[in-house]
Amino acid sequence: MRLGDEVLFYHSKEGNCIMGKMKVTEETHQDKTTADPSWVSAAFEPVMSFETPISLSIIKNTKGLENLGLIKQPRLAVMPLSNIEFEILTNISNY
Repeated sequence: MRLGDEVLFYHSKEGNCIMGKMKVTEETHQDKTTADPSWVSAAFEPVMSFETPISLSIIKNTKGLENLGLIKQPRLAVMPLSNIEFEILTNISNY
């Protein structure tokens, strides 16, 4: 993740849905809570909340999102999206 990148916030503990967009304010770095180099962290600020969150069931049934890691592993903390996937998801939020 790079400074200024837009990301989607997925709530995996309750609701299993994308709640809105955020922006990276601090790039990926070693997590300060552990010395384990495989643990990284980043900082974000909210950009907008979606009026209607995008549920996992909608994601699973939307053409173009079939290969999303979230469908195969719904508890992912972080995953990359292609520009097309990001556009599809943000367009869904406008309905």
